[in-house]
Amino acid sequence: MRIKIKVKHLVSFVLLPASLLILLFNFLPSSKAQMEESPAIQSNLARTELLQKLESTTGSKRMELIQTNIIDKEHGYDPFRYDVNIGPSMSQWNQDEPSISDLLPEDKIALLEEYILDGPANNTRIFAAKLLVYEYDALGRRDDGDQALYTAAKQLDSNSSVAKKLALLRAERALNRGDIITAEAILEQTTFPSENQEDLNAQKAWLTGRVLFTKGEALEALAEVDNGLASYKKFWQDIHTAGPSSSSAPEIGTSETEMQLEALKSAIQSAVDMGSTSTAVVSGTLTRSDGLPVSRAGIFLRAESEVHHSITEAEPYRVVTDDEGRFEFHGVIPGFYQFQLGLSYDQIDGWTWPVQYDDWIEVKPDDRLNESIVLQPLLELQSPINQETIIGQSVDFRWKAVKGAAYYRLSGGVSTVGSSFSSQIRDYITDNQVSIPVDELYYNSGFSYGSGGEGFESIDPLSFLVFMNPEARFSWNIEAFDADGRLITRSNGYRLNEDTVGNLPFFYLKERELTKADRLLLNKNPEQALEMYQQNVLDDPQDAHALHMLVKLLLAKSSITKDDSLEDRAIPSLQKLIQLHPYSNYAFTLTQYYFDHKDWKSYNEFHSLYNELNSIELNSYVRSINATALLHQGKLKEAREQFAIALEHDNSHRFIGSYLAAELYAGESLSSVLTLAERYPEHSFGLNGYRWPQMVKQLVTERTKQPSNFEQELKEKLGWYMNGQTDVLKKWIEGAKSSALKTFMKAVLEVS
Repeated sequence: MRIKIKVKHLVSFVLLPASLLILLFNFLPSSKAQMEESPAIQSNLARTELLQKLESTTGSKRMELIQTNIIDKEHGYDPFRYDVNIGPSMSQWNQDEPSISDLLPEDKIALLEEYILDGPANNTRIFAAKLLVYEYDALGRRDDGDQALYTAAKQLDSNSSVAKKLALLRAERALNRGDIITAEAILEQTTFPSENQEDLNAQKAWLTGRVLFTKGEALEALAEVDNGLASYKKFWQDIHTAGPSSSSAPEIGTSETEMQLEALKSAIQSAVDMGSTSTAVVSGTLTRSDGLPVSRAGIFLRAESEVHHSITEAEPYRVVTDDEGRFEFHGVIPGFYQFQLGLSYDQIDGWTWPVQYDDWIEVKPDDRLNESIVLQPLLELQSPINQETIIGQSVDFRWKAVKGAAYYRLSGGVSTVGSSFSSQIRDYITDNQVSIPVDELYYNSGFSYGSGGEGFESIDPLSFLVFMNPEARFSWNIEAFDADGRLITRSNGYRLNEDTVGNLPFFYLKERELTKADRLLLNKNPEQALEMYQQNVLDDPQDAHALHMLVKLLLAKSSITKDDSLEDRAIPSLQKLIQLHPYSNYAFTLTQYYFDHKDWKSYNEFHSLYNELNSIELNSYVRSINATALLHQGKLKEAREQFAIALEHDNSHRFIGSYLAAELYAGESLSSVLTLAERYPEHSFGLNGYRWPQMVKQLVTERTKQPSNFEQELKEKLGWYMNGQTDVLKKWIEGAKSSALKTFMKAVLEVS
């Protein structure tokens, strides 16, 4: 089973890796007897036994043994399947038993070489070939892998489907190492009948498109991929239309082949739009901070449009590191990318890759980028640890100081088997210890879904109470940052043996007892709990806990049901609550409410209170929201200043559209605004980082037709936006003809 975590832009509370909980207890040695016979000894015995069995077997029985013990066992037919995949936007792990082979690489190479020559000429031979070249690549012997594929293909009828699949694999390898001449020659020599070979034709179109783009023929590449995609879709659409017999056909839009073509089409189109029509080379090394290279790891270079789904076999840029941890990608289409790592549990045990959500690599035409990826040892926690029970008015957190750390971030939450809920507790901690009042823990959390049920019943009750639940076990996590805000290391990760486990980040907090309303909530009766919290507030208006839970439940229900009246009901209670407990989170929630309602007097009041209560500098999101509020209040100069500061510290650049609108309204030229759009590419879910530069370029083109009319209309539409006349602007957008200005203003409106 594979589990995946998606990291969203505006979420202030994230999941702690369930691996921290699951793997600790599934894979730690549980007895002295188990420890005495180490995995290495067990593996050596199994290897000897398997090799002896193979030695005494010949013919088809020997091929069956090779298939069963190597091809069927290794990575589930995909050599690039790993125990753990780690990336900035997503991580996923395999909860099956760790993939530990009984054979040495040289054993597998010899047996796979034998299989691709003597094994049955079916798809299993393809899997064997992929595993073989993976083993050669991991040893830095790429030429041997290429030769093995060539030798395997020579043994087959050139018209067989297996031979053609091997030919496409050879073409892809040539393309990936930058040998365009060989790749093109193989593709030209490989043809497929029109019937029942649509997957192979689509794969050929995908490779041909990449070859053409690498040759500088971008428009031809786009046409090739577009035609291949259209043909593939039509083929399967016809199959679906044929009737019940087509039940095994993939749904339109779901097959890896279709996703592969769509992704390539999107990448080429974006590059064409930006005038970036030559490829780049991206290389680098994967090492640990102690200098040890990490070999046999997967490196995936993933395009911006692809980073939010799981790793598939359709990844265009994937390699395995050699014995020096090196990797290299040729023919990379210009655009924004993120690395994702594929690692075994042994490789990541006790280590972490300190990657952040907005870590992007911009690949430009003709670039030769060299990137170093360095794993860091996990940070060690000191207190509270190992199921400690705390009774008192504060929790003293302490951890081992990290060299080069300018500040730390503390997060924590509820941990249960199979799931966890975490929120940020405090940021910018300059020491390696901090004392947190329990009230701050109690009232600092969001909420999440996941308890089953529909609508309001789908909320996760644990996420509402979090530290207020004395029956729950809590976990905590520390992240260390340098002076530039770059993550150095963290405490949560994979700890799988006695040497790396260290102190467990679990503790209990027994300062309070559950109320009847709390128990109703934990028993998944949120409606009854809501009523009881409301009654508790009526009975005692100073009951801060009941007020807090009432506000959270009303806001959650409003969010789920889209009933704004529930949010309106929550605000008076929240205003009472902030008088009892003046926390910055409460002030920020109120600023958001009044921002949405364009009540600028109340917004300014609570934003000022937020600044008073918040002991650290405004983060980029809060600063951008305030800049937008200033904009709509006619405070253009102050808004522009705040946007400039916010965007400099926000790698997602989610408010760049509002900043561009402010600059244009202030009289800045389209050329200077284009420079800003290129400096601050927006990286939001499903959006392309080049979209704002593309829209500004389209404005430039549109302006050349009638400059004075364009300037007048641009000023008018921007004025509507600045003055909060969104209804007028929306009405114009709905009725206006297609134009660059309409596209731009619609995008600006969506930012807010």
